[in-house]
Amino acid sequence: MSSFKKILVILDPTKDKQPALQKGIYLAKQFSAEITLFLVAYNRSIVSNLFFDSEQLESAKKGFINTHKRWVNSYLEQAKEEGVLADTDIIWGKPIYEVINQKVDEGGYDLVIKSTHNHPMVNRIFFTPNDWQLLKSCSKPIIMAKAETADGYSNIMAGIDPSNCHEHSKDLDPKILRTTNQISKDVKAQAHAVHCYDPLAYQLWSDIGIGMGTGMGPSDFTMGQDNYDQYIKQLQNTNSTNFNDAIASADFPKEHLYLEEGYPEQVLPVLVKSNNIDLMVMGTSYHSGLIGSTIEKILDEIECDIMAVKV
Repeated sequence: MSSFKKILVILDPTKDKQPALQKGIYLAKQFSAEITLFLVAYNRSIVSNLFFDSEQLESAKKGFINTHKRWVNSYLEQAKEEGVLADTDIIWGKPIYEVINQKVDEGGYDLVIKSTHNHPMVNRIFFTPNDWQLLKSCSKPIIMAKAETADGYSNIMAGIDPSNCHEHSKDLDPKILRTTNQISKDVKAQAHAVHCYDPLAYQLWSDIGIGMGTGMGPSDFTMGQDNYDQYIKQLQNTNSTNFNDAIASADFPKEHLYLEEGYPEQVLPVLVKSNNIDLMVMGTSYHSGLIGSTIEKILDEIECDIMAVKV
């Protein structure tokens, strides 16, 4: 994986804090990259104004964009003061994610950074529909930056799924590991890798056995405690083998490898916090969405920035 050289930073005019800008400046300095501060401008009231003819509507759009230029330029000065090569662009349009995707493809960017913020009512991270659409449809790696995280990265974790139980490309885990390894080396961070697997609960195991034994003799089919213990041991061994095979070619310290039993949305937030993880690298399949609903739950819960890579 080559270093990032062109970074698109998405600004949010509705917020005072711009974590995407801070991470954009930080990574631009690490990779000697250039950044573009990008704003998608749109105002429904202007479009729906019945008193504007087409010429007046275009003038109103330009006026609205101009009102945002001074605001964007103030952040441009901040980037330049940090010694980062930067420019700006403001485009009128909607939906936001489609405008961003077009800018990414036409501008040849190789990394997108967008801010995401805490919801004040329930104290958890909520992604807007545009965030979700970007995670699913953006052709390049994208970082969702959070205001609560540090400006730089010291610990980066790869979240992989070598079990092949989901719609998971065989090329995706290697790319997640390569990306995590390379960024960690470039920014002088510690690299970590994790795989979570969740066995059937014993009660469900027993219920399945009862259901499968319907109409059969009592000795024909059993899924009791002995069988369950054997199932757990086999599941552990299988996942351990798959995990070790997946990370065999990756240069990760052994003490930073985690094979965890449990639901990822329950295990990962704790693991992220206890190991001071700053960035979680996960995978998506281009245009097919996130890999399962589990990752959607993880994105809502973990207290670090999130990077989505694609194949």
